Amino acid sequence: MHEGLIQDWPRKVCHGPGSVARLPGLMAEFGRSRAFVLCGRTVASGPMLEKVQRALGDRLAGVYDGMTAHTPHARVSEAAAQFDACGADTVVSVGGGSAIDGGKGIALLRATGGDFAPYVIDFGVKGMERAAMPDPGIAHIAVPTTAGSSSDVMPTAGLRDPEKRTKLLFWDRRMVPDATVLDPEMAIYADPVLSALTGMTAMARCIESLYARTRQPVTTGLSLHGARLLHRALPRAVEKPDDLGARADCQMACLMSGVAGINTMVCVVHALGHIFGGRHGLQHGIAHSMLLAPAMRRLLPALGDGQIWVAEALGVPTGGLSADEAGAAAADAMAGLVGALPIPQQLADVGLTDADLGPIAALAMDDYMMPHVPRPVTAGEVEDLLREAL
Repeated sequence: MHEGLIQDWPRKVCHGPGSVARLPGLMAEFGRSRAFVLCGRTVASGPMLEKVQRALGDRLAGVYDGMTAHTPHARVSEAAAQFDACGADTVVSVGGGSAIDGGKGIALLRATGGDFAPYVIDFGVKGMERAAMPDPGIAHIAVPTTAGSSSDVMPTAGLRDPEKRTKLLFWDRRMVPDATVLDPEMAIYADPVLSALTGMTAMARCIESLYARTRQPVTTGLSLHGARLLHRALPRAVEKPDDLGARADCQMACLMSGVAGINTMVCVVHALGHIFGGRHGLQHGIAHSMLLAPAMRRLLPALGDGQIWVAEALGVPTGGLSADEAGAAAADAMAGLVGALPIPQQLADVGLTDADLGPIAALAMDDYMMPHVPRPVTAGEVEDLLREAL
């Protein structure tokens, strides 16, 4: 039995085909009238931005379409300046985690005047100690177009400092968007690779919430059903991008993974994802897809009989299997799922070498997620985990 708190929850969730049309009503609920859309070039160059613009109508005050991967600090500053210049009172972030974190970054800049230092999590120096973010005085509505980041329902954000090759990490309840709009019609444009990588990020969050030291019954229920939905729906979404049912299941599983992960926390795979992103500029799904099965082999045994639930969620027949056999079969099933997806399969495929592994493992040990491993883990074990995926 593990003690814990259920303290972080989404604010307002609208879901279903066509739900992006509810943007004006949400703004009215929040007493807002001028929307500033923040997105990247992929969203801006296709029908996704057009759908949002059409839904907002005369409430649209401006668009910033220059957000890029890992939410660079300089791009957030540009967007915030444009937000102020057009007199907006609502950020509508459209895209994946980078865009949604960009919306949070605008709120942070407005709340703090640009002095981020008191609010940054620096686990290696000051642990989780940080100042409380002031009220930014604006609304934030997130419209995810991928099903992986869960940034739309979580109080965390990461802004990249490209010069230092690090990510500035933040955690404050004021960062949770006022509403998230899960419209599967906005998700059908994600290509197979992006769909697979983001889906595996949500899957990793489900699995790591299950074996985290701070796991608890509510998060276990969310994580198991999220993993079950993703195991069934992610391959369909990759193979048939316009399958609205599969897209909706992936979106809801992603939401479940985010609520579970933020209340119970995740650990080694996500810590490594931070290092992959900050040090090497790699999409988080790279780490999450390649490293999840190796991590499961090492950490699922901490669940004991709970390994059977995990295996069943991943479609493994568990009759006659011991708990540890079921855990091993679950890791095999995860490797099989990843192997069938159109994504890089080994770290060498994305340019990493054996010489990179030691420094990555050492940096991951200082990540704020590492204390949530279900048993003590050494830097050597993390390096071995990485080497298994090389």
